[in-house]
Amino acid sequence: MKINVVAIRIWLITFGITLFSFIATTVFYGVFYSQQIKENFMNDFEEIIINVERLALADPHFLIENIESINNLHSSIHFALATDDFDSVTDEEWFYSFPADVLDIMENKPDVIQNLHPQDDHIHIRSDQDNEERYNIPFVFHIQPTSTEEEDLILFSYADLSFLISIERQMTWVITGLTVLHLLIAAYYYMYLKKNVSEPINAMTNIAFDFARDDFSHQLPISGRDDLSELAMAMNKMGHSLETNRTVVKQEKELLAHIMDNIETGILYYDSELTLLLSNPVGDLFLTQYQIEKAAFSNDEEFVDLGDQLREVIAQKKIREFSIEMEESYHDVTILPLVDDFTEDLRGILISTNDQTKEHRLDKMRVDFINNISHELRTPLVMVQGYSEAILDDVAESTEEKKEMATIIRDESQRMNRMVNEMLDLSRMEAGYIELQKTEVDLNSYLRTLLFRFDKMANESEVSLQLDMPKEDVHLVMDKDKMDQVFVNLINNAIRHTSMTDKSEKVVTLQLYNEQDLNEVVMVVKDTGTGIPEEDVPYIFDRFFKADKSRNNYSFNANGTGIGLSLVQNIVEAHEGYIEVESTLGKGASFLIHLPIETGEG
Repeated sequence: MKINVVAIRIWLITFGITLFSFIATTVFYGVFYSQQIKENFMNDFEEIIINVERLALADPHFLIENIESINNLHSSIHFALATDDFDSVTDEEWFYSFPADVLDIMENKPDVIQNLHPQDDHIHIRSDQDNEERYNIPFVFHIQPTSTEEEDLILFSYADLSFLISIERQMTWVITGLTVLHLLIAAYYYMYLKKNVSEPINAMTNIAFDFARDDFSHQLPISGRDDLSELAMAMNKMGHSLETNRTVVKQEKELLAHIMDNIETGILYYDSELTLLLSNPVGDLFLTQYQIEKAAFSNDEEFVDLGDQLREVIAQKKIREFSIEMEESYHDVTILPLVDDFTEDLRGILISTNDQTKEHRLDKMRVDFINNISHELRTPLVMVQGYSEAILDDVAESTEEKKEMATIIRDESQRMNRMVNEMLDLSRMEAGYIELQKTEVDLNSYLRTLLFRFDKMANESEVSLQLDMPKEDVHLVMDKDKMDQVFVNLINNAIRHTSMTDKSEKVVTLQLYNEQDLNEVVMVVKDTGTGIPEEDVPYIFDRFFKADKSRNNYSFNANGTGIGLSLVQNIVEAHEGYIEVESTLGKGASFLIHLPIETGEG
């Protein structure tokens, strides 16, 4: 059983005060009051005896005649008369003897017996005047000689205070009973405190520990309207309030954790000692990339030191904003000091990072696109302008030369028109304005015809075209014209990049797979060309992106704008399919087009 200190303290204090009062009262009675009563009785008895002795001296005859009546004055005071030749207690020379019981008591008192042989002077004996305190029963004993005309007499006076002993014994029993009663009351009082103070306090203590453990399933019972009951009621209300607040805090914490885990902004929270206390996944990724990037830089190279920036913020307590450009990422960083409004003490430092890699890359691609498109349009425009001026100036002497110039002008115009149409198609697709004219197409025949269109380009590039398809016919509902754009871009790129290699076997393969178990058709454009760098693979379907800018040095790559693969991806996804790429640098690349078999009409 758990002992409550408060109840024990209350019990000890109350019991101590009561016990002190009881002991003080008992001691007062035993030491002072009892002695005072005894002394008062002995003085009163002695005064009565002295008065009788005065009477004996003044009028002995009256004493002799009335001694029996005088003995009746008080039941504890006894008088006796004897003649002068009295010898002992048992002597028969008593004029008026003591009662037998009184004589028995007197025989137990040596001083009394010794002084029963009177002298000329009177004798006074009191038990309280004996320093040795030999007598348990208090008494007063006087011997007073007197005389009449006929003879000499002796007056014996004895006062027995044994009734005080009886009273003291009774009081002892009373005190003993009161002590036992006091102990019983103390035990009952302890049980009362235990039940009404200790147990409620223990219950409230346990409930408080339950609240500390976020356990609000228990409630305190309430009985009565005392202070403890009101405290129990207050604790129950506090528990309900804490449970409500805990639920709200838990929801807010879960919401904050969900926001922290899903926002694109990186969060890092440091204390004033630069100890990381809180971060989200984006912030952890940034910190990891930063540490790897920093370790790769030498001391001579210029690189933003995040630790120095944090220390400057701690010193100045001002916001700092800067950018960190790493090898594969670009981040805008804001360091915000959290300062207490009242004490102006620094409570912590919040770092927020925004990954601007995509935007930075897009800006770079836009610049590249403008440069590319300017270059791509400038060349045909110069040619169109030059040949048209040559025709107008009659530079061409023969009809054949004029036709040849007109043909070049037509081809360059078509080339410019194709680039403009591709950009317009891509813009419409990305805006969601794409209409598919779907028909059922025999893919075996379609791919065979498609590959035949590139025979001339492949022969000129010394590239071998191969077709790998199942024997049975495969049919698919799709927009034939849109898919033409897909394969023209893919096959054209495959031939160009394959022709750039020095390999003895330069092969571009068009494959068809009918995956009925997966309910899809897979068409693959595979080449043995230069391949795509691994770090560029995630971005090749971004518009305006050109994987290897150095390929512009090749004649076959001089007419790219960086929007072909983006257009391909949009057309495939419009058919509810998807495209993926597998590539190894220097060994070639494969573009896999997955189209569902049941796409429906329209």
